[in-house]
Amino acid sequence: MPKGIQFTGDFEVSAMPALIPGSWYIGFACKQCRQRFAFLSELTGTGALEISGPATFKVTCPNCGARGEYSATEVIQFQAAQGGPSSTA
Repeated sequence: MPKGIQFTGDFEVSAMPALIPGSWYIGFACKQCRQRFAFLSELTGTGALEISGPATFKVTCPNCGARGEYSATEVIQFQAAQGGPSSTA
């Protein structure tokens, strides 16, 4: 059975300050600089989590400082290639 998260509501989230290479994360691709950043660890370790729901997330990109608003459909899962706040797309 697939694992999933359903987000409902408006959320003020913070980007994670550091990522562990090889670990999976849930985050966004910044609308301004396109760098990826995470706000949650993806605990299945597979990147196959189903994400849905009518949610809005407000967050500041740790790479360029742009403030953005994202929907649940813009949430991405990615595996960190390097430590630090971001991973290039």
